[in-house]
Amino acid sequence: MNKPPLSLLALLLSAPLLAGGCTLYANPSACEAQMRQAAAEALPRDTLSISHVGVGINGSRVVVEGAFKTASAQAKDSSVAGASHGAAKPVSKPTAAECTFSGDKLTALRWLAPPELADPSSPDSTTD
Repeated sequence: MNKPPLSLLALLLSAPLLAGGCTLYANPSACEAQMRQAAAEALPRDTLSISHVGVGINGSRVVVEGAFKTASAQAKDSSVAGASHGAAKPVSKPTAAECTFSGDKLTALRWLAPPELADPSSPDSTTD
């Protein structure tokens, strides 16, 4: 009786693990792309920068953190050297979104911050 080579057996046993592990790499990228698209629609004048991506529960939950950068209407402190009255001053606003996946299929994107995106109906959620 011929036995299959050990390398073939190892490959067959590891294939499901490798396929499942791909979601750990693909899902964060998909969540970041979806977050960027949603941010561009919700706050088109702001620039989104990503600082951290966390993956949990075998890739089924991804949290992307970053900040929206926007220019305020006026510089808050015109006494700062080089700042002129009425000059735009960049403002950074922390942001985060959570994506849930079923395998490699995105099922939901939910904003965690800023408040105006996390809960648009909230009375505290005001936009600039």
